Amino acid sequence: MTLTRTLLLATMLAPLAAVAQTITTFSQSGVSYLYGAPSGTPLYESNNTGATTQVSIVAITGNNGFEQAFASASLAAGALKAHSGGTAHDVNSSADAAFGDTFGAVDAQTGLAHAWTDSDTVRFNFSVTGAFSQSRSADDMARLDKDFERSTLFTFAAYRPGAFDRQARINELMLLPYTPAIAAEWRQLNSEINALRITDSASWLGQVYSPYFDGSQVPFVPVSANVPSVIGIDFNPGGAFEWRAGLYVRTSFQPDSPLAEPTTFVADFSHTVGASFSGPAGTITTSGSGLFPDTVPMAPVPEPTTWALMLLGGAGLLGLARRRTDVPGASIALTC
Repeated sequence: MTLTRTLLLATMLAPLAAVAQTITTFSQSGVSYLYGAPSGTPLYESNNTGATTQVSIVAITGNNGFEQAFASASLAAGALKAHSGGTAHDVNSSADAAFGDTFGAVDAQTGLAHAWTDSDTVRFNFSVTGAFSQSRSADDMARLDKDFERSTLFTFAAYRPGAFDRQARINELMLLPYTPAIAAEWRQLNSEINALRITDSASWLGQVYSPYFDGSQVPFVPVSANVPSVIGIDFNPGGAFEWRAGLYVRTSFQPDSPLAEPTTFVADFSHTVGASFSGPAGTITTSGSGLFPDTVPMAPVPEPTTWALMLLGGAGLLGLARRRTDVPGASIALTC
């Protein structure tokens, strides 16, 4: 094989190898610092398996009280859960859960990839239940701690394929020492992710109390422990797409002077945020995880070595075709 053909084959293989390593699904969960958490307690956990991930910290101390932070994300159950707070003299915790997947569609009649049109829309429904507990009024807590905060945020975003890979690279860069080159790559990747964005939204769940903005003026979704509130998101992806949903809860109350009794201050969304999805009529939804409810696994992408063998075989056939056409009356037909 000539050098030119070798370089051409390598150029063809490079992007195919990248596709074979594409991140199509993830689930992650994390909790932040707890006032009374034992030293050395791990505060963050994540994975990219697409299964269930969860992390929990419980702090019980004689001089503070009880506090817990918990988060869980499960693509298989289509559920996000998070809890923060407790009954303590100082409450300072947060929890977050997120998951994402890659979705596509095939026509139910033919089994072929769906040909998306401008009129095709998809819909996510997120069913939210949650509860808040606080033994003091918001005005009283603000008087005792001007920085006290309770906020619960739900976010959603959809992208054309490629955003997950870029975000994974950003996560790698954030662990490296700062250099101008790393900062430039980080900005470039962020710009590319923004260019891939199809839609995004954010919703406050329940009333927000925060020293950083007037929570009473912020639109929010009312929530209760027993009656689900539904957040519906409709959009036209135009083809296969990646999506990410996240839940974040935070409770912070640290009075400026000691109080006689501990304060109960809890944001409990461990009931669940449950997700469901519907694609275009007459289609079956495929998912990168193969776990999300009512989806089927996407067809596997061949490994890089498989692509190499396929292309080498194709190159051999093309070479044979070229040699055979040098013979009068000889021909070969290639079918893909």
